[in-house]
Amino acid sequence: MKAKLHRLFSKNILMNQLMTIYSLLLVGSIGIILIGYTILTVNFTRDDSKKVLDTVSRELTASIQVKDATLSGILWDIALTPNQFDNLNQFMTLPISEYVEYSLDNWRETNNNDFFPNVLNNLFYSFPSIQTIDIVWDGREDYLHADTRKTNGVFLQGKPVISKDFTLSRPIPIPNTREMVGHIYVTFDDMFLSKDLANDYAVKTFVFDTGHQVVYEHGTSLNDKKINQIVENFQKTGDLDRTTLQKEAVFNDEVVKGLTVLTILDKSNVTKDILHSLIPVWGVGLFVIAFLLVSLKRVFSNYAKKVNSIVSVTKEVSQGNLSAQIDTTDMKMELCDLSDAVNDMIVSLNQYIQDVYVLEVKQRDAHLRALQSQINPHFMYNTLEYIRMYAISKDQMELADVVFAFSSLLRNNIDQAKTIDLESELSFCEKYVYLYQMRFPDSVAYHFIIDESLKNFTIPKFMIQPLIENYFIHGMDHSRIDNAISVKATTHDSYVEILVEDNGKGITTEKLKEVTEKLEGSDTLLSGSIGLENVYQRMQNYFSNGVELVIESQIGVGTKIQIIIYQPKDVSVDV
Repeated sequence: MKAKLHRLFSKNILMNQLMTIYSLLLVGSIGIILIGYTILTVNFTRDDSKKVLDTVSRELTASIQVKDATLSGILWDIALTPNQFDNLNQFMTLPISEYVEYSLDNWRETNNNDFFPNVLNNLFYSFPSIQTIDIVWDGREDYLHADTRKTNGVFLQGKPVISKDFTLSRPIPIPNTREMVGHIYVTFDDMFLSKDLANDYAVKTFVFDTGHQVVYEHGTSLNDKKINQIVENFQKTGDLDRTTLQKEAVFNDEVVKGLTVLTILDKSNVTKDILHSLIPVWGVGLFVIAFLLVSLKRVFSNYAKKVNSIVSVTKEVSQGNLSAQIDTTDMKMELCDLSDAVNDMIVSLNQYIQDVYVLEVKQRDAHLRALQSQINPHFMYNTLEYIRMYAISKDQMELADVVFAFSSLLRNNIDQAKTIDLESELSFCEKYVYLYQMRFPDSVAYHFIIDESLKNFTIPKFMIQPLIENYFIHGMDHSRIDNAISVKATTHDSYVEILVEDNGKGITTEKLKEVTEKLEGSDTLLSGSIGLENVYQRMQNYFSNGVELVIESQIGVGTKIQIIIYQPKDVSVDV
């Protein structure tokens, strides 16, 4: 884990580290918000579920109290007084013909129309919430049933079917003795106002009578087997396992008017509500995180790419490539300013190195002149002239020619002139080749040609000699007797051409490529070189960059050096 974190924060540039830090802060912030929202949602949903459960339970309890009062009112109307009870008893025990005669006699005596079917009918009008009335009388195998369609009542065989729409029962006592002689069962509609609320929150409601039998049930069926088992055990034993029920559900239970009211909300439903609330929020949050991370990565990657391009160019410059430039096409704002500043710095550095190089060449010339001034040139000339004359006196003409050529070379070297005409330069080069020819007789041939119009053409001194010297040092094959070198100076319409050609060893492709790249690289500092690069640099300075140097070479065939001078002019500048 530590190694991963180390790699994470050890990127090449600061922007990568910043991107990582910003990404962590972003994910952390949104994560904290999502976690906080989750905690609030869980707490709110649980509290809201508890409030709903309390509301449903409270309204159910209030409704039971109202319905119980309604049942008391019904008993008041049918069996409160001895006359009312006697009327009910006669209706339940006498045949209908005898009850009708009883009712007529009672009406004649009391002037009260207490015909019981009419009493039942009035009850449905007085209490609209009544759905059915069932009266069971001791000693009868049938029971009296009345509903909203048959408000006068009808006797049915068997026992009344107790509806789960909420049915209350009450024993019917004899007014004076309180002896129970029957039971009345009243079924109500519109049990409580929060049915829709209970349905929305999947609240299950039960009402149990004193015998723990369900007299009212509402709500969706419970999915949890443990909860169903707890309810079934309560119906059988009357013992409600509250500890286990609390683990599986949110519930309320209380006893109202002898009835046990139980409201249950399965915790799985609460969990579903929580998930329904959280999934969209978490989905949006994760999408936002992904979108921001991708956006950050693209922005920072683009920025890092541009910074890397700047770093790459600076590394090239540090390795000596002073022609490198930063591409500012896509650079913006501070990166554009930085790139322009670096490019300007490279140009200034290149110019500074160029100036330093020219100054160094001048300093070398000054040093050379100082060394030359330490030698008495007349002493050397007189000595060499004595040797030449002595050789002539001894009839050693070849030796005399060698001494003369060497004396001429020495005189030319000591001469502090910066420029020379082309004819004199070639004459000097010819003496140089002559001396090599004396060292290697019958092995070297040379041929110099110059147009008449170019004899007085002014060039920097020692412009051609180093090229010839390179041939004798690196290109001459001493195992051959046909070594040859030629120099041709010709004039054309817009340029002067000086061609130095030999049949020596030649230059390898790799070496030729390296030399060509050095010549093309104006930023290359060629300190200490007196070869091709030095000649080319001096010509560039003298002819104001109007010079082209072309080299062609093949191994075993030879080398051709072509100097092209555009717009030739005679100038006097230090080189």
